[in-house]
Amino acid sequence: MYQPLNKVNMKGDGSLYHQVIDNIRNLVLNGKLKVGDKLPSERDLAELYGVSRVPIREALKTLEFLGIVQSIRGDGVYIQNIQAKNLLENVEFAVQDDSDLLPDLFEARTAIEVKATQLAALRRTEEELEEMLEAVLDMERDLLLNRDASTSSYRFHVAIIKASHNRVLYRIHDNLSGLLKLSRQKSLSVKGHSEVALDFHKQLLNKIREQQAEEAGKLMAEHLYKASLVIDNEKNSNNHGK
Repeated sequence: MYQPLNKVNMKGDGSLYHQVIDNIRNLVLNGKLKVGDKLPSERDLAELYGVSRVPIREALKTLEFLGIVQSIRGDGVYIQNIQAKNLLENVEFAVQDDSDLLPDLFEARTAIEVKATQLAALRRTEEELEEMLEAVLDMERDLLLNRDASTSSYRFHVAIIKASHNRVLYRIHDNLSGLLKLSRQKSLSVKGHSEVALDFHKQLLNKIREQQAEEAGKLMAEHLYKASLVIDNEKNSNNHGK
């Protein structure tokens, strides 16, 4: 089932982890992997796909965020209880390019993430802070290596949602994950904005660590507002250039 990846014309680990995601997703859709099936270990998957463990690790994290797999600490990674229809919808949302939807997306993100950030500042654990820090460091590394930072950015925001310990907020965010990733991909694709986003993430991490809930919420609102402005300005610039 797991075949070595095509490394021809690949640009770093980013392209490889996309291949891993596509392969596992197709195995689920084709019924070769079923709900409750356990995936091979990270090391075994790396050998089966003929790659390092880095793209495997990134792929599994992304699949978990999409709700396709569940990672159980000390046990392994299992196919999640998810309907094929929902899986396909997530895939469709993740790749669609509907610029007219972006203002609504940022309004939704603000409603969800500002409150989640406030709660995360009050409820976060040391382990959750480590998860946020790891995402920040990965994003910084992505930018230094000129790689796409949208996945590491997404992981940071998901870590905040998890740290809110609000199951309803997490479920809403999870159900909209594909759509919400669209807004991040759009904003981070604008030249220079990834560095701005990284700086916001560092500030947010500090506010959450210091349990400054009100300030953290305001900072998240500013972060999302400026990201929406970046996209709006880019869109207007492209329209004027036509």
